[in-house]
Amino acid sequence: MLRFRFSAGIFMLAVAAGAASAQPVIHAINRDTLPRSGRLAITGSGFGSRSDASRVEVDGTTAWFTTWTSTRIVAYVPETSDLGPADVKVIVNGQESNPVSFTVTARQGDGHVKWTFEADTDNLWFRPALAPDGTLYLHSSQGFVYALAPDGALKWTQKVNWYPYAPPAAGPDGTVYVGSIWSTFALSAQGEILWQFDDPEAQAVQIVPTPGPDGHLYGVFDPGNPGLGAYSLTRSGQYRWNNWGNPLMFEYGGLGADMRFGPSRSDGPVDQMYVGMDRRGNNQLYAFSLDGQQRWVIPVGPNGAGAQPVIGGDGTVYTPDFIAQGYGWVIRGFDPSDGSDVLFYDGGFVSGVSHLSIGPDDVLYYVADLAYLEALDPETGTLRWSHFTDAVMDAPQVSPDGRVVIASGVPTFGYPGFIKAFDAASGAELWSVPLPGEFYPAPRWLGTHMPRITPDSRTAYVSTVALSGGDADPYSLLYAMDIAGEGGVDCAAIRKLSARCTGGRLTAKVKSALEEGATLTLTRNGGDERTVTINARGKGKAKWTGLSGAQEVRVVECPERVTSANCS
Repeated sequence: MLRFRFSAGIFMLAVAAGAASAQPVIHAINRDTLPRSGRLAITGSGFGSRSDASRVEVDGTTAWFTTWTSTRIVAYVPETSDLGPADVKVIVNGQESNPVSFTVTARQGDGHVKWTFEADTDNLWFRPALAPDGTLYLHSSQGFVYALAPDGALKWTQKVNWYPYAPPAAGPDGTVYVGSIWSTFALSAQGEILWQFDDPEAQAVQIVPTPGPDGHLYGVFDPGNPGLGAYSLTRSGQYRWNNWGNPLMFEYGGLGADMRFGPSRSDGPVDQMYVGMDRRGNNQLYAFSLDGQQRWVIPVGPNGAGAQPVIGGDGTVYTPDFIAQGYGWVIRGFDPSDGSDVLFYDGGFVSGVSHLSIGPDDVLYYVADLAYLEALDPETGTLRWSHFTDAVMDAPQVSPDGRVVIASGVPTFGYPGFIKAFDAASGAELWSVPLPGEFYPAPRWLGTHMPRITPDSRTAYVSTVALSGGDADPYSLLYAMDIAGEGGVDCAAIRKLSARCTGGRLTAKVKSALEEGATLTLTRNGGDERTVTINARGKGKAKWTGLSGAQEVRVVECPERVTSANCS
């Protein structure tokens, strides 16, 4: 008996030793050249399951990863990686795989595309949240939250739950709030999960906790059994109040939306939140005070997937509406104090109206009947312009300074999509960037939701969805679009900006595809401006004299166009 036990023990030790000595093996990676923060898909064997004892290293630096299975890993090239040749390894329980070489490059722009980021998901349904420091937060259909720097560098990833049910929201301190099914999460600016708040009786998250003007958080659960409905939390995730709404809130299968705040009286302080619910034939727009009292409700809608009203500078609430009594689709405006009508615009719409976007002058921008991009002046109730795009367009977004309108769309069904820019003053198309892919059933990419535009109106972020056609390595793209100077100057047409200094005389030269007579403003070291007029050959120059030391020259209309010289 003792001999049997001894022999069995030796056998088990041998098996354990064999298992411990088994090494992970990399068979292939997705590309032999990748940028910093690029998506690195690794296939092989022996990777095991996700654990704290497993990691991916690029030249000894641990990489962020998302997918991890026994045969496939998706990681990201560390932002600190040196440019040039690099080796990737998979380490499982202390055992290293074979190294596989690839080349690390810097992120490259392309015309109006500043950079792209490949998310390990086939669906970035919602636009990213934007923190005050410029950090972007994505919540993917795989349940991962990504934090990106303004230049596209990956800061961290964090797994929270599952498919996002509403767009993420960012607080003034960089905290990001996300929601899935009946759970909401707060993540620190460093990616740590700070707290989780659940409503198990709810059908779904409708609006994630969003910082209000008083510093508290406000969100919406689709009530269900019922759950909470509209609610408020402290910044630490503690319950304050909830209101189911009267009539009871109910969302008929729609995806979530951003929170909207506004004043309860014209030109008053921001002290009211708005909730639009799509009830399929009995739609409602609710107004709640920030202490949870329902101030008014009006039958308006349908609000559609992700739709909420927009708020004018004086507090007026604008939203599309569908009215059956011989009207169909209209655009309406409401007094914030009682919900009474202040605008009723019947544009003869046939196939619907998209979500609205509102400019700094309260002009409303939207897509009508799938293909018409329009601008409506709510003060006069008349169109400023209507532009037929000859395409199927998604909801537009106007820049905060009111210069340019950004929207995604598709030429027609089955084709890859595009991102377009339009002049907000006239509706004229400024440029178009095609999204990758081929005609159905090949993989192709389409824009989703509405763009997110930075407060300085220089960058637009557009999320996409991948229609992968069964692709074994699906991913979605976030586009960072350069829109600085749009509405007057095509920044992509500036091909080269150079500067040279001799004997204290600085000369800056522009080579471009701009039309003859176009003007640019060049600034030296943040001041001392010169106006450059482009000639028939697309060239222009500016001069400064009596200079010494380092000099930086920048195009004011296109701040990303910059060069330098030294006046010794």
